[in-house]
Amino acid sequence: MTKGSDIILAVADSSTIVITMPASLQFRDVAIRTLSAASHLIGADENAGSSVDGSQIDLRRGFDAEFISAFSEIFNNISIHAYERNGQGEVKIEISPGDNHLLVTIEDSGKSFDINSVTPPELESLPEGGMGIHIARSCLDELAYTPGPPNLWRLTKYLTKDGIE
Repeated sequence: MTKGSDIILAVADSSTIVITMPASLQFRDVAIRTLSAASHLIGADENAGSSVDGSQIDLRRGFDAEFISAFSEIFNNISIHAYERNGQGEVKIEISPGDNHLLVTIEDSGKSFDINSVTPPELESLPEGGMGIHIARSCLDELAYTPGPPNLWRLTKYLTKDGIE
């Protein structure tokens, strides 16, 4: 790997996966695949075999599809807006699967913004841009952003009460 493009994957404790990586769109799929594998742990019986290979993205399960969509939009915004597509900077992603939820925190040192100033898009006109925060809010149960430096994102999604999607 060239300098500035290192990806560091670690397990912080028995339930938290930490990835530090460049905040570049070319590396987004690495984070998505790790997130997808972690999402298979939500609501899974430890003794049951998985019908889906954990390295594969399973968009048949609504929980996975929605979380990955939301995460992708936030990662895109960090790469495109916070770091202005310059290929510089990095993100630290902490993935914490629980029994009935998935929590992901993302930390970056790019340009911050006021998330409360982001208004819902006019869906009638099908805008080409400006949909990322709206998509993330629609797909997640909780989306929090604290401007920095460092900027801190907190994405949370729960399974339904009975564990059935």
